[in-house]
Parts: sequence; C-alpha cells; structure tokens
Amino acid sequence: MGLGVNRLGVTNTNQFNPATLFVDGIEGAWYDMSDRSTMFQVDGTTPAVEGQAVGKILDKSGNGNHLIQTTESKCPVLRVDDIGNTCLDFTTDDGMRTSNNLTFGDDSTTEMSVFVACRKESTGLNQTVVELSPTVGGSNGAFRVFCTNNEGWRSIQKGTTANAITSSSVSNPNRAIITSIGSITQPRHLYRKTGVEIGDSSSTLGTGTYNNHQLNIGSRNNGASQFLDGKIYALVVIGKEATTKQILGMEQYMSDKSGVALP
Repeated sequence: MGLGVNRLGVTNTNQFNPATLFVDGIEGAWYDMSDRSTMFQVDGTTPAVEGQAVGKILDKSGNGNHLIQTTESKCPVLRVDDIGNTCLDFTTDDGMRTSNNLTFGDDSTTEMSVFVACRKESTGLNQTVVELSPTVGGSNGAFRVFCTNNEGWRSIQKGTTANAITSSSVSNPNRAIITSIGSITQPRHLYRKTGVEIGDSSSTLGTGTYNNHQLNIGSRNNGASQFLDGKIYALVVIGKEATTKQILGMEQYMSDKSGVALP
C-alpha cells in the first residue's frame, strides 16, 4: 500500500515503527508474533517452532514485560494462518500473562492506548483478547478488549469507573484490528475497529491512574476463564494517549501483520 488518506483525514504510510512510541521511557509492551526471534517454547529458552506450544514472548518495547506460560497445556501454538500470516493460535484452555506487573501506577499514568490484531473463531463465548489485571470488573486502573457472547467486539477502559463500547455483531470467524484509547482525566474513551470509529465517549472513567497489574492475553487471569478461541497477530500497549498520526500508523502496522484490510 502506498500513501492514503484515512477517515481521520490524515495521510499515512505502512512504514510506522512501534518502537517510536516508547521513547523517553514510556511504560508499555510490544509483542510481534511474526518475529520468531522473540518466541520460545515452554522452557523459555528453546526457540519456538511452528505447530508447537509457545511459553514465552519477549517484549520488544524495551520495558521487559515478557509474556509467559509455564503450563504447556495452556500455551498457545505458533501458526501460519490460512492467508500466510504468523500468529499465536489460542484454544479454549490457553492464556499467557506477564511475569511482572506493568508499572503504570509508578509514574501516575492516566492515559492508555491499546492496539491489537486478532481473530475470533467461535460463537456464543466471551473471548478475552487482552486485559490489564486479572479481571477489569474487580480492578481499578485497568482495561479489557474482548468479543462478547453476542458477537460484538468490546473495549473497556476504567479508572475507578468502567466505560464500555461495543461494536455491532460480527460474523464468525472474524478478523479485527482493535484500537482502544482511554484518558481518565479528560475523560475520554475512543474505540476504533479496523480503522473505523465505533465510539468516542466523554463519560467518566472515575478517578485515579492506570495501576500496576499483570497483562493477560488469550484469557482472564493466566488461563483461568473466558478464553479466546482464535488468533493474535500483534499487540501494543502504551501508557499515553496516542496521537492521530500514531493511531493511523499503528492501525496500518496491525493490518500488515494480520492481513486485515483497512478502509
């Protein structure tokens, strides 16, 4: 793809580098499932092999927020999907989380941006893609992206009060690029699905900051419940509100990783 004008009215390219989001020590995480040098088997040291379980994914942001799963039966599998994109394939007993808390609360972070390319492959299930905290309902300063049992992709951002925005129901299977941005102090919750704005809410997110929680992918609370039956291609989380240019760049990056076409 060459230059194009997105719905936000800004010209973008496919050359955006997520590393630029983490300058000046911004907390967050960056996982690229197509970068096999960052993927390891359940022992945490043996390079990952296509068709086998992945037990560790290195964080490319420089923050050291590596994802792990030490129980092999709960590990996702490294795959190349039906259109040639490398991904992690989750089933309804898999999940990973960071070994440590992301330290948003240490610097009083009140803004959050989440970008993820994913695919769901079952119906009638609440399917977790990514969640900061064991459960957003029981935690302050958290977020969640998931597909509901009514087949809508949902974004939740929360200080002490949660705000949820849900897309219309989608077919199955369904690939999507999810952009979820929160600001507790503005307040703001912007949700975009595959390059199209679903909602931009100014309803309260309560008070406080995004807190120090472990980051979960593919399920809640390290493979405990509400499992994704599907795939994750790439994920970026940053403790700041992304600019319009950064949003467009990240959505194109996610499109390149997943094969999801943007409008």
